Amino acid sequence: MTAAPALPISISPRDGESIESWLEHLADANGLTTAQLLTHLRSRGASTRYLTLAPAPGTIRALAELGRTTPDTVRDATLARFDGTALDLTGLDALDRHSYRQVASRGWTPAHGTQICPPCLAQTGTWQSAWRLMIVTACTRHGTLLAAACPSCRRPFRDQRHSHLRPVGAGTICGNPLGAGPTSQCQHDLAAIPTTTVDDPLLVTQARIDNALSDRPVTVLGEPAGGAAYLGDLRHLTTLLLHLACRPGAEQLAGWASDLLPESQRRTGDRGPRWGMRPPAPPALRAAALTMADRILAAANLDTAATALTPWTELTPAANDGPLGWLADRTVMTPTLSRLVLSARAPHRRLSHHLDSHPHRGARMPINLVAIPQVIPHQQYAEHLVGAFDSREEVVRQFASLCLARLHPDITSWAAAAQALGMPGSMGTRCARACSATRLTTTQEWQDRIRAAITDVRPRNYRATEAKIEHRLHLTNRWFHEWTRLHRPGTHYTSVSYALTWQWVHVAHAHLDLSPTWQGTRPTAKERALYRQFENSLNDKQQFELAYALHKRA
Repeated sequence: MTAAPALPISISPRDGESIESWLEHLADANGLTTAQLLTHLRSRGASTRYLTLAPAPGTIRALAELGRTTPDTVRDATLARFDGTALDLTGLDALDRHSYRQVASRGWTPAHGTQICPPCLAQTGTWQSAWRLMIVTACTRHGTLLAAACPSCRRPFRDQRHSHLRPVGAGTICGNPLGAGPTSQCQHDLAAIPTTTVDDPLLVTQARIDNALSDRPVTVLGEPAGGAAYLGDLRHLTTLLLHLACRPGAEQLAGWASDLLPESQRRTGDRGPRWGMRPPAPPALRAAALTMADRILAAANLDTAATALTPWTELTPAANDGPLGWLADRTVMTPTLSRLVLSARAPHRRLSHHLDSHPHRGARMPINLVAIPQVIPHQQYAEHLVGAFDSREEVVRQFASLCLARLHPDITSWAAAAQALGMPGSMGTRCARACSATRLTTTQEWQDRIRAAITDVRPRNYRATEAKIEHRLHLTNRWFHEWTRLHRPGTHYTSVSYALTWQWVHVAHAHLDLSPTWQGTRPTAKERALYRQFENSLNDKQQFELAYALHKRA
């Protein structure tokens, strides 16, 4: 390859400017047509294959000499700038025209055409290389959606097949060939194309994408992640959501699912649309799906993200290899995505989604949270809940109360359900995980059982009963001495804490571990054993009088 002499006027690519935009400006500055510039380059033995993607090293050197700039600057004007973040160009060989297949098979690879931001084009006259990326949908500088096609010729921008550069040069007119001869091009002014303003969530997602494209860390599930890892997770989760959005009922989760159907039908073959290979063409559709996926990845932790993903995974159809097999067959399961999907498909999250989305949630029987005890009474458990779970009775009774709280329209998590009943949020989450995994009934049958159980529970303000027991802890124990004198002579006065705990468990139907007598700490095994010994020593009359004693003056 002979050295290419520098042109009289040199121009360096601007920050982020694409190589074809730079070469068009370089040609205009030197009084050349774009065809003459490319001929001048090829006459020195430089190939223009994969010019916008990743040209050969010799081509990069020739262009650097031509424009009197550095090879690194030229390379950064190509899509090779994003190799290792948004793209994986491994195996691409500029000398082998078939090597592009390896890159294209990885999906979401730029092909012919590009997107544009009309305000950017109007202000600077330069085309950005990032506009070619499928994962880019908006301009954060102007807060607008990128345009994907010329409104006049209705073709993607820069959709010329035989040259990387437009015959019209660096102007802002479209320049797409119109099929009426080599000299006929679309003359629409791209800088005047109307733009669509986007909302803040989409701009937040695009800002995170821009950071990742610069290989800066991005927070994923509460932890910093590398730019390449984040972009991979985002793309593959978006692909999964696009497949799920084609399922019946998806329009109830996102309005854009309805807009996706026409494109899905156009691209449906024997296997259906392959969103992992190429996402929807309209930037608005891609932006909506990417924003939804990013909102899940941006959650503070795995639990929160899985809760947001659960309604989507419930759309998974029945398949021979099961729901997880269907999901895994439609995207790439990165380590993050695998953890997320497995957590979203956990039994307690699926039951949670059913309770939240039940059509009669809180309608047939208004849910009064103060009328729900922390633990469903034993009698109602025996009559309605036995055999529903392969778990201990105390766990099932507590879980039943949590499920009833979840029927309230304002309660949207197991932690919130526990807090509404006066329990720590973590206790609700642990109980739901433990109990849901051992469920032996259908979701609908379990919901019918807990509704029947709460109907049989005597209505009262359980929070007020709990408060009364807590208050009695700090008062005199006259009631206790009277009870022991009349019904249990010889009981030591230190047993008042066990008597209060008994009232807490059997009158307030509250959780044993939360008895105020433990002074805010979890009871030890010895304390539990001593309480159980006291509890088992009471006969029926003593229990009746101890329950009645709660209503007497302290």
